[in-house]
Amino acid sequence: MNIRIWLWVFASLFLLNGCGKSPDAGLLSYTKVIKTDAVNAELARVTPISRRSTFGSFRINRAEIQPSATRDDRVILMTNFSLTTFEIPEGIDGTLAASCGLRYDKQTRQIFLTDIRPGMMRFGNASLAEYVSQDARRGIGTIVAKVFKDIPIYQLDSSFGAKFVKKVGVHKGNIVIVYGL
Repeated sequence: MNIRIWLWVFASLFLLNGCGKSPDAGLLSYTKVIKTDAVNAELARVTPISRRSTFGSFRINRAEIQPSATRDDRVILMTNFSLTTFEIPEGIDGTLAASCGLRYDKQTRQIFLTDIRPGMMRFGNASLAEYVSQDARRGIGTIVAKVFKDIPIYQLDSSFGAKFVKKVGVHKGNIVIVYGL
């Protein structure tokens, strides 16, 4: 075979494989890093979100994604909320952190949170927190998980490359999209 053809093939493979390497990237793959700022801008656009429940009225005032301090393959969803119940008619503010994975929907080219696991919950007014029942505490986590599993956190553009998404994951606190064959 002609030496020019071999050089062209080698250069093509080198250029295609050398772009945006990540631990998950393989031969003929490319990675795109999405900073959490872009995701948080999308979450700011869809909040506040209000829900009614058997334990009272619940409002997610703000939500943002942060890197997980303990797991490199997950992100933390931090939510600021307000809860109004029969026992607390003036309401109480709080925060809830939930560990989340990511899911990519090829049909809509959107990234969603998945496997949302509510964790640490704090209330701003400790004297009122004792009036929040255990059912309400569990319910807050359930509502947050249900709400955010259906909200896209990022939309890929309609480019040709969106058809070649191999994997969406988290690496060093950023969302990483791996494109490839």
